[in-house]
Amino acid sequence: MSAIGFRCPNGDNVKFKDCLEGHCDHRCMALPALNAAEKSTHHWFGKFSVTTLLKPTRMVYLEHLRDYYVDPLGGIAAMIGTNSHKAFEDSSPDGWMAEHRMTDDITSGAFDAYDTKNQVLWDFKFFRSARIARCLGMKPRWTKKVVTRGKYKGQERWEQVWEPGGVRDVMDIALQLNYYRYMMENEGLPVKAIRVNMFLRSSVDAEAKKMGLDRPSYIVPINFISLKWVRLYFETKERMLREAIESNTCPPPCSSTERWNSSKTFPNRRCALWCSVNEQCDFYQTHWCGNHNKGMDVE
Repeated sequence: MSAIGFRCPNGDNVKFKDCLEGHCDHRCMALPALNAAEKSTHHWFGKFSVTTLLKPTRMVYLEHLRDYYVDPLGGIAAMIGTNSHKAFEDSSPDGWMAEHRMTDDITSGAFDAYDTKNQVLWDFKFFRSARIARCLGMKPRWTKKVVTRGKYKGQERWEQVWEPGGVRDVMDIALQLNYYRYMMENEGLPVKAIRVNMFLRSSVDAEAKKMGLDRPSYIVPINFISLKWVRLYFETKERMLREAIESNTCPPPCSSTERWNSSKTFPNRRCALWCSVNEQCDFYQTHWCGNHNKGMDVE
């Protein structure tokens, strides 16, 4: 099974064929863009990739065994990232390797770039401003502020401010790139350092500046993780997924962390906004059903 259509901005589910052949009366994008979004759903390298195994096991299980619909705008974001990676690959200088795919007994993955002279593994990420701010260690805090102009001048309002001093939110990136390091060293490509070049998807607008961002590009160093531990992590994730598929047994619900349950104003936002298979998930249907005010306290 796989993605079979688009989940339209108005909430309708439309199969790819019906959408791309024009059987749609509420076109959200031009056909070339929709064709590109549909093509972005085709990814299979014979094994579940490193980035796929980083996703919640239940989510991957449902994507593999159920028909589901995807957000076409999400496909465009992926396409922009892919095309940017291709531009970087074509511009790689001598002594650099780019988009090199590796496969081992567990998984498959392709690193973005490798500086062979300095033995530095590079990765390129295109993120929204909040994600980059968290990766840099910025943390949000709510504070009261007196409005100085306009209709509400003189009144107090709650405002979110971002401050340095938080924990860098890079664990998923560190897991991905350290497993690449593991596979690279098995191929005779030693890695002395890992760097991620993060790019803002949008411009340095007022929202980005509130989060402490003043430029569209940042280089973030990634610490090494024990290769023995990293291999065990992916070995366990792959085994859990494979056994669930072979036995046709849906894995347990995603954990609170996997559901992005840290926000009090919008708990479990991944379930509602960033999961293409939530309509296939009995846990989501039972505890959530699109109601943002109905939290899911189950761990």
